Amino acid sequence: MALESSKDIPSGPEPLRPTNIDFESLVKLSNEAVILLEPRGKPLFISPAAERLFGWQAEKLVGHLESLVHVDGSDANADLLQQILSGKGDPERPLPRADLQFRSAFGPVVWAEVSTHLLEDGNGAPYAFAVYLRSIAKRKELESQLLAATQTDPVTGLLNRRAFEDSLKREWAIALREKTHTSLIRVSLDRFDALAEQKGPAAVEDCLTRVAETLKDIARRPADVTARTASSEFSILLPRTHELGAETISAYIHVAIHDLGIPNSDAVSGDGVVTASVGAACAVAEQTGVCESPEFILAAAENCVFQARQEGGNRVKTVMNVLAR
Repeated sequence: MALESSKDIPSGPEPLRPTNIDFESLVKLSNEAVILLEPRGKPLFISPAAERLFGWQAEKLVGHLESLVHVDGSDANADLLQQILSGKGDPERPLPRADLQFRSAFGPVVWAEVSTHLLEDGNGAPYAFAVYLRSIAKRKELESQLLAATQTDPVTGLLNRRAFEDSLKREWAIALREKTHTSLIRVSLDRFDALAEQKGPAAVEDCLTRVAETLKDIARRPADVTARTASSEFSILLPRTHELGAETISAYIHVAIHDLGIPNSDAVSGDGVVTASVGAACAVAEQTGVCESPEFILAAAENCVFQARQEGGNRVKTVMNVLAR
């Protein structure tokens, strides 16, 4: 059976369209937060989505606008948006468009994607800033999980070598600027290959996990960084730690690993249990502009581990470096 052509189908009456569309109601139904302000900062409209995003009702949110943007370091977009929310916005300056952090009634900062527009009247004169904000909390959480996965050792849950070296670069730059001591400890498990051959993968994973937990428990300050940097090697970064502190912590690590009592019949010393060769290097720059790269402290700690191994393992070696021109 042939289909009727479209020209033969009655179109029916045209749908009725409202002559005055209530755009404010449409905005209130949206999940995208909107804040409309005069150039001097007087709020003209705050949408319900903005109240949900920041956790304050509109009346209270008005009182938080001047300090709403969480500025961490130098961020031109954050500065520009804060000026707009504070009533100091300049219509001639760029309009901020970025992912930014904001303070909220919930305590921690919230992430939002921000776009800003300048509204003009029929004569082209600016009369308001329209700030649009969309929550990107889920996206940031996924990005954080992805970043953690790329920086974490899958066996021990510690940082991996790359993440550790990135941390070392940051902390060494701070140490150079503030002329503070930095200590780095290398922990190499003795005769680890023999353990793997005799006991198998399950024993290896158990050994690494127990050692990792021990190291995390020892290096517990918020600034301390613990990582697995090779198959049987761990590294600990101790910012603002003097030589005596590095020596004390190294000795404690040496004893703590022995006291775990993990069997390793091939151990040359240590009563048939897993032991470690520990090397610690401490450094301080007495002047700025000295040894910008932290590679030397990595090499110094590694050399201490090498010396410990050469002397039979199951011991601690340390070195102190004072850097000057």
